Amino acid sequence: MKLLIDAGNTRVKWRIVAVASAQVLAEGAALHDDLSALAVDCQRWRPRWALGCTVASEALGQQIAACLPPGLAVAWQWPQAEQAGVRCDYDTRQLGADRWMALLGAGGAAPGAKVVVCAGTALTIDALRADGLFLGGSIAPGLTLMRNSLASGTARLGRPDGQYADYPTQTADAIYSGCLNALLAPIVQQAQRLSALDGPVTVYLTGGDAKLIAQYLPVCYQIVDNLALDGLARITCP
Repeated sequence: MKLLIDAGNTRVKWRIVAVASAQVLAEGAALHDDLSALAVDCQRWRPRWALGCTVASEALGQQIAACLPPGLAVAWQWPQAEQAGVRCDYDTRQLGADRWMALLGAGGAAPGAKVVVCAGTALTIDALRADGLFLGGSIAPGLTLMRNSLASGTARLGRPDGQYADYPTQTADAIYSGCLNALLAPIVQQAQRLSALDGPVTVYLTGGDAKLIAQYLPVCYQIVDNLALDGLARITCP
């Protein structure tokens, strides 16, 4: 059994797979303050190996370690110049491990150029050429961070709940639509740029806001839950 862990800014996601068949035996997610479900899955399946990526604190790493069977430690993975068929033009010393694993996951999917979008606490938008070259990408605040920033930086706007509209006619809708448009525009722009280099492009969406963004995205897309775990699954255990 192999345990795969993606320790993000808000949640920890995991998957337990059978090494020989790649069958998924268990999968889950939890907020940082309660990882009891991870401990239950580890106790039940007793994984022999554990691979992970993290952007979180050392303290969270210790919480995760406490959930594992005795003697098992997570082999935390970090970006490489080349791995699992993906080559990196980004400075690997500054590249988040979760972004790299999402790229590996997308690289193992259908052929063709891809824009890999992780829509969570932050919004990352990465360009992966059809030949496996990761050109680079951008980082912006996610939807919640945008709305919170606008609320804290203005005197009267606050953080009202609104709905998306092409032409908002009230402030709550204007705030919500403006923030969502700020997420959509760079995704479309990146897809257009990559398409000029490589032809047809598919946007791979993952993260907590992936389904929301997909509703309004005017380009070809696929929603892939836990894309970073798919990338970890492509790494061979020692």
